Amino acid sequence: MSAYRCRVAEAMTAAREAAGVSQRELADRLGRDKRTIQKWEKGEMKIALEDFLAVFDALKVQVEPYSKWIRHPELFPNGLSDILQYSTDKKRAALGDFYCRQASPMEVEQEYYFLFADHGSDYHGMYQQWMANLLTPLRDRRRICAQVIENYNEALATGTITDPDAPQPNMEVLQACYEASAQSIQNGANGYTMLSLDLNR
Repeated sequence: MSAYRCRVAEAMTAAREAAGVSQRELADRLGRDKRTIQKWEKGEMKIALEDFLAVFDALKVQVEPYSKWIRHPELFPNGLSDILQYSTDKKRAALGDFYCRQASPMEVEQEYYFLFADHGSDYHGMYQQWMANLLTPLRDRRRICAQVIENYNEALATGTITDPDAPQPNMEVLQACYEASAQSIQNGANGYTMLSLDLNR
């Protein structure tokens, strides 16, 4: 087994354990057999990129730090513990790397708008709103999301968008998140992923 595949296996195992999810539960979330998860985590079976990303999505764990460790282990002297116990400086470096090298143009434009544009809101306050919202039950977050969608669509319809030249939200993504959260609430879950969303129903 190559060192590369070994790190992939180790990263998946560490992420799953850090999320407090059993192999059986992960298999159920992915619709796969538990034996497949075991083979991936032992490095006995090569995992496709699509499946690798699906694992982290199902765990609700950010893939970027683990992916960086897999590709550049020399940047992490203490191995995966440098990821599992990120210092503020390492988190800052990870954010810098993400926006410099990995973020899509839309993500860069939106983040720049949040921080520096004249939109009338204090960005420190906006971040606190987002944080407070993320710490509330999913049913409440979904209700707030519905209000945001309604407000934005009304502003579009009445021509009252405050900054038409600003980066606009991707409403297809926002609507898909809203639908996915509805399915999770029906299943008694407090988190969602769009991977499990049946968009054709």
